Amino acid sequence: MVLFEAGDGSGRLSRGYFQSHKSCARSAAFINLREVTARFRVPPGNYVIVPSTFEPNEEAEFMLRIYTNGFIESE
Repeated sequence: MVLFEAGDGSGRLSRGYFQSHKSCARSAAFINLREVTARFRVPPGNYVIVPSTFEPNEEAEFMLRIYTNGFIESE
C-alpha cells in the first residue's frame, strides 16, 4: 500500500503523475499477505491510497478501511 499526496484533488491522476511524484507514506514491508495494516500521520490535504498485489499484473479486489482522529470535510 502506498500513499500519495493528490494536490487539489480536482481530477484523475495520470500514470506520469505517479512516476514523477514521490510517495508520502507506504506500508512497512512489501510481503505476500492478505491483510496489511498501517498507520500514517499526514498533514491535512488530499491523498490517494494505492493498494497493490505482491506479483505485478495480478488482478485482485481490495477493501480499504480508513480511520481518522476527528472530522473529515468532504465535497
